[in-house]
Amino acid sequence: MKLAHVTLLFLCFYKSFCKDLLDNKCLTEKYTHLSCNKVFCQPWQKCIDGTCVCKLPYQCPKNGSRVCSTNGKSYLTYCQQKSFECLQPRAKFLNNGTCIAEGEFSVSLKYGTTTSEGIVEVKLVDQDKKMFICKKAWSIVEANVACLELGFQQGAFEVQKSFEVPEDLHVNSTECLHVHCRGLETSLAECTFIKKRTKNYQDLAGVVCYTQNTVSSANDSFRCVNGKYIPQKKTCNGVNDCGDQSDELCCKGCRGKSFLCKSGVCIPNKYKCNGELDCITGEDEIGCKEETELLTANMDAERKRIKSLLPKLSCGVKPIRPTRRKRVVGGKPAEIMYVHFHICCLVLIFLTALRGKYFVD
Repeated sequence: MKLAHVTLLFLCFYKSFCKDLLDNKCLTEKYTHLSCNKVFCQPWQKCIDGTCVCKLPYQCPKNGSRVCSTNGKSYLTYCQQKSFECLQPRAKFLNNGTCIAEGEFSVSLKYGTTTSEGIVEVKLVDQDKKMFICKKAWSIVEANVACLELGFQQGAFEVQKSFEVPEDLHVNSTECLHVHCRGLETSLAECTFIKKRTKNYQDLAGVVCYTQNTVSSANDSFRCVNGKYIPQKKTCNGVNDCGDQSDELCCKGCRGKSFLCKSGVCIPNKYKCNGELDCITGEDEIGCKEETELLTANMDAERKRIKSLLPKLSCGVKPIRPTRRKRVVGGKPAEIMYVHFHICCLVLIFLTALRGKYFVD
């Protein structure tokens, strides 16, 4: 009886603790990743009246690498492409660099019992064959992006379910793709892929995408702004479980090792001191480096600076070709008769000089 009583007290404390982490007044504002009172807008967005809205492509910085879109068009920078996608959502990111003829990126689910679940398989633009995703490091963050791309607007439901694979499946037992996303991408093509080695299909990532049939609301559930339900214990943990970040924007404290911003936002601990401001008040990048005092000049840095100014090394001597520069100083365009007159004058002056040199009176 005592053990059961203690367990009951612990559960009651745990549930109340879960609720105490959330700011109920803040939740009524229905903040999401587009609420610039809580988070930074993306580079291709601007903040207007507390909401992140699309920039026009010309408002993006001009420096960057060229990218290709699913509409077949090439853009000068990633920011310009995302700005156009923000205005026209069907034109998604396809690949970095110039567009490739018949280039295609695809995501599919295999060996599930419904169309909303299965092992994740992708085809990269520059690869001829499809490949499975590695299970290691696969999380709800990447799964939300994959399901969103497949048309499930509320993202993923779970990533731990196992799927039965046919015995005669010829799986490439040596390779799979490790993928890393930040969670707000609109396509897995924007995420980073690394080829890894795997032993068997059990090392492959699977997902169950969120549908109305996958889960029903419960007393201990949290309702995301996008209508998705997640367990209360997954709020304020620094992980974007909702997909719209609404589970991390109204927190009075954070679970685990996640970091609490002064704005009431929980971010992953790995975002602290990563060289990028994630808290709108900037405290995630404060006190990251020990303060030091430079007593002497850094001559090595000066050496590197001077070296960068020197001409690039090349074989042989570059040919020097004089160039003629045309200049007009004052005056007005001459008519044809005036040009002939000036030429005659110059010839007369030249002949007069010769006469003075060779024919002395």
